[in-house]
Amino acid sequence: MGLRVKNELGLLRASWLFTCLLLVSVLFASSAPAAEESPAAPAGAIEAPTRELRLLTWPDYLDPGLVEAFEREFKTRVRFDYFDSDDARDRFVVQSDGQGFDVAVLDSSAVASYRRRGWIRPIDAAQVPNLRHIDEAIDQAYPQTSGYAVPYFWGTTGIAYRADLVPEPPRRWMDLFRPDAALVGRIMMIADSYDLIGMALKALGFSMNSADPEQIEQATALLLEQQPALRGYGTLELGPESPLITGELVAAMSYSGDAAMLMEQHDAIRYRVPEEGGPIWIDYLTIGAQGQSDLALAFIDFLNRSEVAAQNARYLHYATPNRAAEALLPAEFLSDPLIYPPPETLARCEHYKPLSPEAVRQRVEVYSAIVHGR
Repeated sequence: MGLRVKNELGLLRASWLFTCLLLVSVLFASSAPAAEESPAAPAGAIEAPTRELRLLTWPDYLDPGLVEAFEREFKTRVRFDYFDSDDARDRFVVQSDGQGFDVAVLDSSAVASYRRRGWIRPIDAAQVPNLRHIDEAIDQAYPQTSGYAVPYFWGTTGIAYRADLVPEPPRRWMDLFRPDAALVGRIMMIADSYDLIGMALKALGFSMNSADPEQIEQATALLLEQQPALRGYGTLELGPESPLITGELVAAMSYSGDAAMLMEQHDAIRYRVPEEGGPIWIDYLTIGAQGQSDLALAFIDFLNRSEVAAQNARYLHYATPNRAAEALLPAEFLSDPLIYPPPETLARCEHYKPLSPEAVRQRVEVYSAIVHGR
């Protein structure tokens, strides 16, 4: 998936209610029976000429085998446009005047922004029957997404590290901001204003959602202090050449599923949500206002077939919001605390909250000065 950095637009995020709902969802994840679903289209049922579905998404965020299956069944081709930050995604959409995609993967606050700008259209649930498999608690977690977005995956943000290359496992965010000498020059941080500044705030004992100017100033000073210890800001690669696998990096701010994929490739890679907690996020599937809605609806329905959603979850190592898919997943997957964090971990995590335009502007200015030197 690469980096899936959270929103720089500073729009509405969910609150503590989501934690309560999510705890219930996690506790009962494996108990839901599989429901009947809309079946695969019979061979030859769709006689339309070859078409193209434009998918705006993160790299490595969909099982390639499922892409091939969708293309065969619906006699179409999936064209990917990748982004490695919310900034890059938003620039792409602005440049195309909201017309460059049929389906886009968005976080909760981007859904609200794109909806307000008229870039996405409502989703007719009657045409996506497999939406009935979506966990109600997760579906209702962010009210601003209602009717316009379908939960795709959810997870946490924490620290991935090489247990064999660090003298002590990093337990707190401050272990990345004021690292041991063995980590200096071998740390990577996510390149995003909200998360980067937010985790500096967490390291200092503040809320990641703080808009207090004095606290932001302290976080800025901490980020500047950290810079000599960094290898850089950016994307955590997921293949065999990943710097966390080669040892060029020994610790990195990471998303849970990314860490899980890397852990399968190297026995010494670990992941943890720091003691102060970290963000919980949900990614959504949305339909472009100017896109091919029929093909987009078919694609979202396809991804929510129980066996498809289960295969995709296992490939990506992320928690699925699809309860019928969970019924098909092995017990070891559902009980993996990295994928489905225990209640005590979720309880110490935070959710993104709304920031005023001035607070957003302040964060973007700080981020630009630190990461881009301007």
